[in-house]
Amino acid sequence: MLLPKKRRLGFISFLISNKRWFALSAFVVILVMVAAALCAPFLFDWDSVTKINLSKSLIGPGTESLLGTDQLGRDLLGRVLWGARITLTVAVSSVGIAMLVGVSVGAACGYYNGAIASLVMRVMDSMIAFPRTLVAILVITVAGNSIFSLTLAIAISSIPIYVRFFAGPVMALRNREFVLASKSIGVGDLRLLLVHILPNIGSLVIIQATVSLAEAILIGSGLSFLGLGPPPPTPEWGSMISESRPLLTTHPYVLIAPGCALVLTILSFNIVGDALRDYIDPKSRNA
Repeated sequence: MLLPKKRRLGFISFLISNKRWFALSAFVVILVMVAAALCAPFLFDWDSVTKINLSKSLIGPGTESLLGTDQLGRDLLGRVLWGARITLTVAVSSVGIAMLVGVSVGAACGYYNGAIASLVMRVMDSMIAFPRTLVAILVITVAGNSIFSLTLAIAISSIPIYVRFFAGPVMALRNREFVLASKSIGVGDLRLLLVHILPNIGSLVIIQATVSLAEAILIGSGLSFLGLGPPPPTPEWGSMISESRPLLTTHPYVLIAPGCALVLTILSFNIVGDALRDYIDPKSRNA
């Protein structure tokens, strides 16, 4: 007699049942940051976070301004929320581009294991040998300072990682029985990749994308901190931290606000990525 198959828990239920409170808290932080990014234009208009108003310069946190104002009289809470919008947009866009190109090239190299594929993999290896931040700096130097340039720079620096990461699993799956059986009945290569192979590495894509979002936020903020991000007065967490360094001893709240937002977001994506890895792992399916 066949026993009924145990239904797998959803991700939130998995976190609760396994008492992964840190991961659950991190997931809530990510949801709050996403909601803040979406609601930023409705809570603070663009002028309030970019227009200089020296009469309200360096007002401490209080009822007039929950997080205070910066040295140019701009509302810090509004700039942090708009910073979340810009930072997450850059991170999601760059990871999306890197995934689309990297997974496609990696899948092709893993499936067609020929001389051209080997050449592409060697090129990707040579790119990985350079620090990602250095590659991003080179791209921004050519493309100029803008949100688009920052997104493109992070994406280009991330593509080799995706190519290298996904070529191996595709290479292993192409000789599996279900792939060979499909090929024997005339299924084309493109359909084999899209329908039979890529869905089987979907969990790897999800996990890598979550971890890459944290890396993209860190690299993007680091570049902005160095003055290679969107030009002022665009509110971006890295540039906000850089601009507030002279005020660290006298008005530390100006630096703490974007700093805490950056640390919490990066830490949350890393923790959720680790929890996703445990959730998708077949060993945890009966948990």
